[in-house]
Amino acid sequence: MKKIFYIIIPCSILVGCSGDSEIKVEEGEAVIDPIDTFEERVAEIDKHSAILFSDSLNFNSESANNLLAAYEEYIKFHSFESNSKDYQFKAGELAKALNKPHIAIKHFNDLLERDDKHEKAPLSLFYKAMIIGDMLKEDELAKTTYQEFIDKYPDHPFVESAKASIELQGKSLDEIVAGFEKKNS
Repeated sequence: MKKIFYIIIPCSILVGCSGDSEIKVEEGEAVIDPIDTFEERVAEIDKHSAILFSDSLNFNSESANNLLAAYEEYIKFHSFESNSKDYQFKAGELAKALNKPHIAIKHFNDLLERDDKHEKAPLSLFYKAMIIGDMLKEDELAKTTYQEFIDKYPDHPFVESAKASIELQGKSLDEIVAGFEKKNS
C-alpha cells in the first residue's frame, strides 16, 4: 500500500503542475502559438520554404505569403545574424514574385543600406531598378537606378542588361521591335 502511495502522490503532483505553459492567442477559430525563439523562427522559414518549393508546378500564394511573413519576422528579431541579409534578399525576391513591388523595394533597400558590399547587393539594386521600371512604370527613376547600378558595380555581369534596359525603358513593344528591325536592316 505504501508503494502505491509513493507512486500516486508524485504522479498527481506532476499532473497538477504540468499545465500547458505556452500562451495561445486566438484568431477567429484558429489557435496560434506565438513564435519567440531563434530556432522557432528558422523552423518557420524552413517549413514554409518546404511547402512552397515542394511542387514547382503550382504556385501556392498562401504559402508564399506565409514564407514572406516568416522572413520578415526573422529579420525583425535576428538582423544581427549573418544569414539575415540572405533572408532579406529572398524576402525581396519573394515580394517581387507576389506582385508586391513596394515591399520588394523595401527589402532590397534595407539590404543595400545594411551592407552594400554583400554578395547580393548588386542584384538587389538591379532588381530594384527592374521593379521600378516594369512594375511601377516609373521610367525616369528606373533609368536613374539602372545607371546607379552601372556606376556602383561596373564589373557585374548584368551591366550590359542594365545599359539595354536604360535604352528600352519606356518604349512600347512596337517601338522596340521597330528599333531592332531598323538596326538589322
